[in-house]
Amino acid sequence: MMTEIWKQRVRHHQKRMMKYLKYIFNDHFVIVCLFLVGAMGYAYSNYLKTIAGYDLKSKLIGLVVFTVVLNIGKLATLIQPADAVFMLPKEKAMEGYFKQAKRRSLGLPVFIIVLTVGVLMPLLVASAGFAFSDTLYFIITLVILKELELTNQVSNLKIKEAKEWRKIKAFSFIFFLLINSLALFVNPIIGLLGAVILTICHKNWLSRKDDSLTYQWEKMIDNETNRMKTIYKFINLFTDIPALKGAVKRRAYLDIFLKSIKKETNNVFYYLFARAFLRGTEYSGLYVRLTIIAMLLSGLGNSFILSIFLIIVFLYLTGFQLLPLYFHFDNLSLNLLYPVKQINKVQALKRLLFKLMAIEGLLIILVSIRHLSLMEIGMLIMIVGVFDLSFCSLYLPSRINKMLKIRR
Repeated sequence: MMTEIWKQRVRHHQKRMMKYLKYIFNDHFVIVCLFLVGAMGYAYSNYLKTIAGYDLKSKLIGLVVFTVVLNIGKLATLIQPADAVFMLPKEKAMEGYFKQAKRRSLGLPVFIIVLTVGVLMPLLVASAGFAFSDTLYFIITLVILKELELTNQVSNLKIKEAKEWRKIKAFSFIFFLLINSLALFVNPIIGLLGAVILTICHKNWLSRKDDSLTYQWEKMIDNETNRMKTIYKFINLFTDIPALKGAVKRRAYLDIFLKSIKKETNNVFYYLFARAFLRGTEYSGLYVRLTIIAMLLSGLGNSFILSIFLIIVFLYLTGFQLLPLYFHFDNLSLNLLYPVKQINKVQALKRLLFKLMAIEGLLIILVSIRHLSLMEIGMLIMIVGVFDLSFCSLYLPSRINKMLKIRR
């Protein structure tokens, strides 16, 4: 019975997610991602050519990456709020339900592990003395450790005290770090054996411990709600999600940026959009994250071509993801009563995005100065200006019209 309920929920969840995939993987986003992957691959290839021999730093990078990748992927239980009442009598039968949940939750982490190891292996082979045949050992080791980490997440559903869960996470992190160290600094086969032994011992300990515990339903519901909220936040960057309620924060310390906006009729929407950007966590957080990532990639790179790619790609991503600002106040009834022409709404968004994208572009150039000539810096500034102007003047109005048609 529990297995059938799980399968039914998976089908419903997949149907709901597939509805949004066409908005995420649109032509523009796919093209931009291809450009980004190509630019990063080009920079990575050039870096590998500069490696002369053994470099301990490569193993340290591998240790950090392998340990971090084990924390990617949460347990998807698909638990619903009503389950706290209707599923409670079937609590003993929930073991099979969560086995199915753990098995399905392992899919995405395995894909990420394979991709991560595949990307990192050329570096380890070139500078750490490994062979490409060691790839399989690293993948199997990481998959075993990730399966153990998901087992811990299932066990966490029965743990009442947050302090105890933090203790388990801390010990798991230490053991994962130790296993990855054995694999990278001793031998990949030793690391694999260590992962197997750790899994056997840890699961025996958990089986004895979990027998005396019961599921914490409120905790399970909160965990699944937060997981789905994270997914909806990402999808909301491409289209509206009715189930997502955006969070706002006062952030009075940012009011200084609003003082320069004159309180005039023509500036009504410009002021509203600026305030929504500063107070809306999904907008300002997205802008800051994309800017920091672009600055890090540009700062680590050493190529004028790479800087051009990063500027174009990240300016496009920033502008595209901030377009939903246009509809931010559509559910506000007073919005229809303002004696303001709707054309001012588009113009206001143009002004705001132009400034935000210009600032982002200049910050990306700033961290690239050390490896650029004055002529290249001037060309990048010109590219930022031309792309920014083209995006806001040509692409933005047409994209807004398409979004309006979809909403109707």
